[in-house]
Amino acid sequence: MDEILKKLSSSPFFTTHDVAGFLPLLKKESVYRKITRWLKKGEVIKLKKGFFVTEHYKDKHISEPAFVAFLANSLRRPSYISGVYVLQSRGVMVEATYPITSVTTKATRSYVNNWREFIYHSIAPRLYAGYSRSFYIDHPVYIATLAKALFDYLYIKYGKTRFSANDILARERLNLDMFNTKDTKEFKDFCELSKNKVLIELSKKLFLKKYQNE
Repeated sequence: MDEILKKLSSSPFFTTHDVAGFLPLLKKESVYRKITRWLKKGEVIKLKKGFFVTEHYKDKHISEPAFVAFLANSLRRPSYISGVYVLQSRGVMVEATYPITSVTTKATRSYVNNWREFIYHSIAPRLYAGYSRSFYIDHPVYIATLAKALFDYLYIKYGKTRFSANDILARERLNLDMFNTKDTKEFKDFCELSKNKVLIELSKKLFLKKYQNE
């Protein structure tokens, strides 16, 4: 393996600038050609323009959720992982495999590569909340709470549609068993904060069946 690539293989991701730092005497075109050779050999994966991860690092850490979350946070800032990805990982949604979904205050965007798809949904700054902070190595990682992930999913999918609360209840198959009283209140609070009448009505109906069965 290339000596520079060995050094880069210890990092969760690297940039074109990082490679140039190892080769200060080379022109930009030569740096790009070196990265292109790594890509053709399958030694690195392009995450988005100027951002890469080595195949070695990815394979070694692919099973670590915090690594995936760190990448998602890093590719578009500010952002936190939310929506479908969190709901699936917590067992609320079980139908299929989904891309890594995040929320950002910037424009909606997606980055697709031969490994994963990272999708970023835009949300109003006043609704950019409801996430926790953990760490991957010494880097902060931001992931939505269970309640906020559900709100983000429903707000992004139905917030600007003509579906009624009853329509949404009929369309969605959600396992809400892991939601406790605190989660339910947090979800309702975000629906109120959104001032979306359909979601406010939905928040009053969504958990009725769950609590009736308890």
